[in-house]
Amino acid sequence: NTQHLIFDQVCVASAALEDPLLAPQQIDETIAACIKRKRPVYLEIPRDMVHVECQAPKPFSIPREKSDRGSLKEALGEATELLRKSKRPVILAGVEIHRFSLQESLLKLVKESGFPVAATLLGKSVISENHPDYIGVYEGAMGKESVQKTVEGADCVLILGAFMTDINLGINTAQLDLSKTINATSETISIKRHHYDHIVLRDFIEGLAKADLGSKKKRRLPSMPELKPYRAISGKPMTIRRFFQRINQFLQEDSVVVCDIGDSLFGAIDLRIHKRTEFLSPAYYTSMGFAIPAALGVQVGSKRLRPLVFVGDGAFQMTFQELSTIARHGLNPIVFVL
Repeated sequence: NTQHLIFDQVCVASAALEDPLLAPQQIDETIAACIKRKRPVYLEIPRDMVHVECQAPKPFSIPREKSDRGSLKEALGEATELLRKSKRPVILAGVEIHRFSLQESLLKLVKESGFPVAATLLGKSVISENHPDYIGVYEGAMGKESVQKTVEGADCVLILGAFMTDINLGINTAQLDLSKTINATSETISIKRHHYDHIVLRDFIEGLAKADLGSKKKRRLPSMPELKPYRAISGKPMTIRRFFQRINQFLQEDSVVVCDIGDSLFGAIDLRIHKRTEFLSPAYYTSMGFAIPAALGVQVGSKRLRPLVFVGDGAFQMTFQELSTIARHGLNPIVFVL
């Protein structure tokens, strides 16, 4: 059971299907955990169990989570007071906005509050990058200086659905003052050094959108630069920067970008994603070999999307065989091997 034990450490639920009597329940519980928490799960089927019959599964449903009313009221009260007093607030949005389909809730909060919004690298494209209040990707000193100054210079940072990982924090170069942060995830709400549990993230975001957060003076903020037409320069060598500048001109409304780790990911930070939830990357686990299988998943899930895939030559060697599956299903991603 060594493999099962390994995956159990990086998944929210796992099961080895070794008993046909327990298998239906184990499968349902594992899938329920995946749907509820929006994170990876692991099911292991031993080779000698593949054709073993089991009982028919029972009706499957997942009860909708509800917030504890008292905790929600207190958290909203403290967060509202902090935001109302602030003069330079900013929203930092993360990947859980994608995973829990909270884009509309985020847009409503941005519209009602007028707060500028940045995204983490893992959360890139949680909001259209053409939105007037979007200022760019925040990743500490590894990102644009203007975005770093705006986020780290804020007197209140409202962090929504973001994981505080080494990559999201710019390899530990981020300077965020905990006494000035409201950090809300699907698991807990942390305001300064107070913690509130049993609160649904959607309820918290929508509650803030309805609250009186006070009017703020207009201030000069970074904005997404205007995309300039790409100009080929004869005799000049191609670089990662120039390559992605050219790709920016190539992106269409129906393009979804899938990046593997390395230059493929960090070079793609400045790509302008036209719509939302159309940039996928392994910026949490930083696992090589993500992009080709992810492109397969994108098109199986929605054939209207045509993935542009960026993968390094090393990562490509790890999972290139999935191109045969892509061909078998008649799919058509565009793959760039760097």
